[in-house]
Amino acid sequence: MINAAAPLDTPFRRLWRVYLAARAVVALLLAAGAVLLAPVHTQRLLPQLAILAVYGALAVLYAVISQHPPAQRKVYAWLPTIGLDLLLISLLEVTKTGSYTLTPLFGLTVLFAGTLGGWLVVLGTCAYITIFLLMETISTTASVMDLDVTQNTVQAGLAGAAYFLVGILVRLLAARVERETLKGLRAAAAANQQEQVNALILQNLPDGVLVVDQQLRVHSANPAAMALLQQIIAPVQLQQLGQLPAWQGVVQQINGTFRSGEAVSSDQALIAPGAAPVGLHVRTWLTHPLPGMGPIGSADNDPLCVVFLHDLREMEARLRTEKLAAMGRMSAAVAHEIRNPLAAITQANALLDEDLSDPGLKRLTYMVEQNAQRLGRIAEDILDIARVHNQIQPGEGEAVLLDDTVREICNDWIALAPAAHQVALTLSAEGSLIAFDTGHLRQLLYNLLNNAQRYRSDHADALRVMTSSNLAGTATMTVWSDGQPIEPTIEKHLFEPFFSSESRSSGLGLYICRELCTRHGAMIRYERQSARQSDTRDGNAFIVQFRRAAHPVA
Repeated sequence: MINAAAPLDTPFRRLWRVYLAARAVVALLLAAGAVLLAPVHTQRLLPQLAILAVYGALAVLYAVISQHPPAQRKVYAWLPTIGLDLLLISLLEVTKTGSYTLTPLFGLTVLFAGTLGGWLVVLGTCAYITIFLLMETISTTASVMDLDVTQNTVQAGLAGAAYFLVGILVRLLAARVERETLKGLRAAAAANQQEQVNALILQNLPDGVLVVDQQLRVHSANPAAMALLQQIIAPVQLQQLGQLPAWQGVVQQINGTFRSGEAVSSDQALIAPGAAPVGLHVRTWLTHPLPGMGPIGSADNDPLCVVFLHDLREMEARLRTEKLAAMGRMSAAVAHEIRNPLAAITQANALLDEDLSDPGLKRLTYMVEQNAQRLGRIAEDILDIARVHNQIQPGEGEAVLLDDTVREICNDWIALAPAAHQVALTLSAEGSLIAFDTGHLRQLLYNLLNNAQRYRSDHADALRVMTSSNLAGTATMTVWSDGQPIEPTIEKHLFEPFFSSESRSSGLGLYICRELCTRHGAMIRYERQSARQSDTRDGNAFIVQFRRAAHPVA
């Protein structure tokens, strides 16, 4: 069962504090009434004033120490409040000095019991009142020898029934209020969660999203739309979209959507003064007003236009990537056929070079050799992609000691060009076994080292290879160089095939690295960070997280 005390704490706490304050006020009023109604010389005035004094002190003390209403199902928890009130009214009725009656005060107790307490508290309160009225009637008629005992008893029973009826009705109304309040709080919580989810989606959505009313006021805009607007739009200070000259085409589409009420899609061009044109694919939809919530003229129920803005440059880049991937698959077949005639050209050029003595002609054969080697490297890179896709599946691979293998591969890479290749090794994954093929790890590390060597500075420690492992057994390898930061537009496409910022590169090195990692259950990512915590220089780090080997090394 759902506990309603927690979600309904705020409204019922206020009513609870009012009830506690009312008890002290009632005690004060009863004391004043007792002085006015009772004769001064009557000795029964002193007991009533004493009872009221004790009751007032207890009411004030309980109001100070109490913070929350008692649980509805715990009847004993209501004894200091409802029980004490019933006892006070009973004692005052018994010790009264005149012909007046104080039993109507029971109505106030029934109201508070029905509002704040549960069914047991309400029924128990009404039962006590009914029994007290009957006992009082019987005791009074017996003392004065009244002959019409039945009439007084029926009257007391009817009064008790009236208290029961009032208590039940108040309890039913209070229960309904609790249910509606709880339903409202749940709806508010659900709306708050949905609002946060929508905000997170809009914040991270690559498409720009604008919400515009019929007066072309922007109610909200996500960061992508703000970047297109080239200004910050705050909900507190709404901007007029119609005042932006570059957005007149979008404004016309929004107005057309309001007139027709149908979704519209079109390609627009934002031409801002002093800036390059920006192509946008614009889609507009209308929200529907809630029926039964007033006329359309009501500002809270007016339809809004939701505008989705998609940068055509992103769409073209995605299409270009897909086309390049398709071309890459075709290029793999072509590269395989190129290798045989390329080998013949290289061999013939070498034989020709042996018979030449003219420096000018030797320079030409050298150019042929260099370009043939470049074509051979490009063909090998393209074929590596096919080899990666057709070889190792996830879950296979050798159990390799990471530190020993990395040290051996780095030494071999340094031996290729001792004067140019310098690597600072920091190997801290001693004993870590990874599931990776040794040949593929060599290819992976060679690609990362060659890429880092291309952009490093002339410092001795500008290129570093580091390994580490955590308590869970996950081993990590980092290849770091102190090159310049990679531009965000390039960083998004680092691991895409045939993408390169240099004209003389095939753009396949990092793509092959990612494919090798994927095939072995590893993961590679790029970060801009420093090599050590004490190092103030930032650099480009390519981080590879390996999968732990299932079997020990042979």
